[in-house]
Amino acid sequence: MVRVFRDEDRLSPEYVPSRLPHREDELEHLLTLFGSFIAGKRTGQVRALLTGPTGTGKTALSKLFGSKAEEVARRSGALLRHVHVNCRLHRTLFSVLRRTIESLGIGLPTRGLANEEILHNLTTYLDREGMSLILTLDEADVLIREEQDAVYYLARIGEERSEGSRISLILVLRGLEGLNVFDAGTRTMFVTNAVHLTEYTYGQLRDIVSFRASEAFYEGVVTDEAIEAIVDQAGERGDARYAIELLWRAGKFAERDGSQRVTAEHVRRAAASIYPAIRRESLHYLSLHEKLVLLAVARFFQSNDSPSVTASQLNRLYALVCEENGTMPKAYTRFWEILQKLEDQGFIRIRVQSEGIKGRRSYITLPEVPASILSRELEAILRKGKSLTHGERDEP
Repeated sequence: MVRVFRDEDRLSPEYVPSRLPHREDELEHLLTLFGSFIAGKRTGQVRALLTGPTGTGKTALSKLFGSKAEEVARRSGALLRHVHVNCRLHRTLFSVLRRTIESLGIGLPTRGLANEEILHNLTTYLDREGMSLILTLDEADVLIREEQDAVYYLARIGEERSEGSRISLILVLRGLEGLNVFDAGTRTMFVTNAVHLTEYTYGQLRDIVSFRASEAFYEGVVTDEAIEAIVDQAGERGDARYAIELLWRAGKFAERDGSQRVTAEHVRRAAASIYPAIRRESLHYLSLHEKLVLLAVARFFQSNDSPSVTASQLNRLYALVCEENGTMPKAYTRFWEILQKLEDQGFIRIRVQSEGIKGRRSYITLPEVPASILSRELEAILRKGKSLTHGERDEP
């Protein structure tokens, strides 16, 4: 088999490159905001906000910042750790705290303890070790929606401690509207130190794709025409994540063909196999029943020309999908909550319409996403069973 990848993992969503082209200023700004805290010269909590549309590098920037912050702290003789928590996977304060302790590798007990007790044990440990912690809550919109008080609670750590706080906080959100549920004082805490990432330009995307290609593929494998084709596909949205997804898929098509080069034709085939609104990691982060409801939506539109499906129709199809996957469907109230979550994440749209004496009826549409591709992606995830256990755990 012809191998075109030197290191395929360099294109995975979890990989953080050694540098982020065109995000150098934002990285430096974050390091400056946290400068005193990183050096161990400040015990007051630092709170920052990182915002931007999908594919602008928020996750990669926050992770790269964390590794750079730990490196700067070591050089200055300070003890600092950075922990990155994805709130799509950890949707409650308890889960966030448990994940933080696991990431630190400190073995503090969590079973049977209240959140206040866990946090007290964590802060006691940090005080005893002289360690500071920067906690990044990625996709914090989910945590805010699921447990609003969690962010408020974490943002107020240290206010009643004379020695201050050893825990600072970064929220990663798509936009400032995610903070609207909080009071003005809490919003101001974060907005004061806000870093906003704008969409990449065509030229910037070309630089990013070229850099990532040099990391992941053997020299000369990815043609200039392939890079241009990727930029043309992803440039309208300024979406680097989609561009990298295309690069990876184009490489897989080249390998499948036994080709020694990744061409523009491989990119076109890659683009046909995925739609910008669909992300492998976004689908994996859905809970089991969110996947099953979304699969029911996709299957309806695969076999019907109707522009929309009613919630009651969809609920019946969802029950069939659950039966097929060997699980019991959720009650209608929970089913409706799942629909609302899927709308929040941009997978579907819900329109509630008054129909006179018949009352109000909800209509669901699938915007900008080919149902066949969405169905295929979800079915593949469910077959592999990689996230079924996580999905079951997420459901209350």
